[in-house]
Amino acid sequence: MENVVHINRNNGLKRFVSIIDQYFAMGGNQIQFNVVSKETLLNAQKEPDKYANLLVRVAGYSAYFTQLSKDVQEDIIARTEEKL
Repeated sequence: MENVVHINRNNGLKRFVSIIDQYFAMGGNQIQFNVVSKETLLNAQKEPDKYANLLVRVAGYSAYFTQLSKDVQEDIIARTEEKL
């Protein structure tokens, strides 16, 4: 059985906002989010026909993940899950 971690949503939101505030305080200029799991992106690479409508943010624009080059897909996957 998997270990399940319950996170207080308000506390998680406060941490998230704090991270964003700190990023901009340190001189960050823009930030964009993809709310999709690494697992979904990897599955989309393996079976692109099943994920033809999957939109992701790429350097200021939205694109269909399965239509991006393998290099760009790999970059998105690599930055999908950051450890805090």
